[in-house]
Amino acid sequence: MSRYSRRAFLAGATVTVLAGCGTSEGSDPDSTPSREVPEAHYVFANAATAPTLDPSLTDNLETNRIARQVLDGLVAPDPLTGDPTAALATAWRASEDGLSWDFALRDDVLFHDGSAFDAEAVVRNLDRWAAASVRDTSTGRHSLFDAVFRRGTPHGSVYRACEAVDSHKIRIHLTRPYPALPKALTHPAFGIAAPNCISSDSVGTSPVGTGPFKVREGLEAGAGQRPGQSVILEVADTYWGELGPLGTLEFVAIPDSELRYVALRTGRVDGYDLVGLDAFAPLAREAVQVLQRDPYSVAYLGIHGGSGLLSDINLREALMASVDRQAIVRDHFPEGTTIAQEFLPARFNVPDDDLGYPGYNPQQARDLLKKSKYDGTPLRFLYPTGASRQWALDPERLYADISASLARSGFEITPVPVPWSVYAETLRTRSEEHDMFLFGADGGFRDPDYFASTLFSAPTPELDLDSEMLRDLVDQAAQSSDGDDRQDLYRRVNRRATMEKAALPLAFPTSGVAVDSRTASFPLSSTGFEDFNAIQINQD
Repeated sequence: MSRYSRRAFLAGATVTVLAGCGTSEGSDPDSTPSREVPEAHYVFANAATAPTLDPSLTDNLETNRIARQVLDGLVAPDPLTGDPTAALATAWRASEDGLSWDFALRDDVLFHDGSAFDAEAVVRNLDRWAAASVRDTSTGRHSLFDAVFRRGTPHGSVYRACEAVDSHKIRIHLTRPYPALPKALTHPAFGIAAPNCISSDSVGTSPVGTGPFKVREGLEAGAGQRPGQSVILEVADTYWGELGPLGTLEFVAIPDSELRYVALRTGRVDGYDLVGLDAFAPLAREAVQVLQRDPYSVAYLGIHGGSGLLSDINLREALMASVDRQAIVRDHFPEGTTIAQEFLPARFNVPDDDLGYPGYNPQQARDLLKKSKYDGTPLRFLYPTGASRQWALDPERLYADISASLARSGFEITPVPVPWSVYAETLRTRSEEHDMFLFGADGGFRDPDYFASTLFSAPTPELDLDSEMLRDLVDQAAQSSDGDDRQDLYRRVNRRATMEKAALPLAFPTSGVAVDSRTASFPLSSTGFEDFNAIQINQD
């Protein structure tokens, strides 16, 4: 249930909130004082390219970060708690049975193309997301809509339909309760695009939304962002909220961590994401501000259960006992990173002393290997190249260290490097060609269901894990309201995932953003989806 009262909900459906000096549909723009438009230019270096600007079609961090500036959602995450706060919706509430949610919408909002935001626009977006391909293993497409609403799962979709109750109220119908819905809708994947933009199929190249920035230079049709290429946004003077100091915002893709460091120190960029381990000390000596995110992602070593050899539980345990997670945290991640004993970050407070992932024990690994059916056949180890990730600042070096420890236990390893730009798609479409892989889950909204749903709500080709008991537990937890019963269900999810031994959680990493002296305040977010409209700039 939302923290908004019934009175607040009813009021939110009718009260008009004026956005600065912007105009609303039907007013005379000549009679409205012009709005002061900021002029500052800010350049931020992303650690990888954005394959698309449509956040509904990918779980890519860079896509989501850019989309956050352009496409408002019905709700937004509180910068401190992650709880849902009013955005395009002013209030919301669930029905008594939890099978529908009503959202009261703002009536003073325009899309960047001048069209009016209303309930029909929201319905158009929900219809588009619901009609998209479901867990498409032929192309590797994956959407948060699929994970949150359990599309394509044995339990069936949580989502039933969306209707416009009136011009500024929508109702989302569900097949079963999902109390975390408002939290889930804070994710950029649920940003609302203009219907005209949807009709022209340009959401992926030049999305049109209601956010504080609009696209000046987007992506070419049929092509993702290239290294060194920029996506340039400019302030939207029709924005319904307050504008910050930035007139233009440039996101440049610089996959190499050393080049990101150089770009900051030479003034090419004002800030950059995912500071490399080797850069922390030089930046400190140079008095450059480095802001560290709270740990809100999990790095893991995945095992493809369909691999003939790795169907042997002794072999999987031997593999896990070969990995020194303490050394991995020490050597590969910034200070503040912790060893992951499960897949749910510590902030959800579901610790469990009964979890049974093998600790680092090379002798035990060798003994288990002897008991297994392993015959020395090389195991194919997939890992990404050409990008830093929140869950692995240097995936190639992380692979090398894990591979070396596996070799010391007696495993033969065949490296399978894959460029990051096609890594996720390769995992999903060619899963039979790997035995293990490196990956991670970056927290997208503040609820344990984000991690449970994206990892375990449906059989995935990369893990080839088909555990009915695990899916049932994840689904039960998703239907439960916050409280002790829900916490206990997530403990049971953790225990079942441990028993399956389909993957070994490695670390809950922290990550850093470096900013120049021109940046007075940077709105750091543990998700990485920062609100750049909230940046503060030092005056010259």
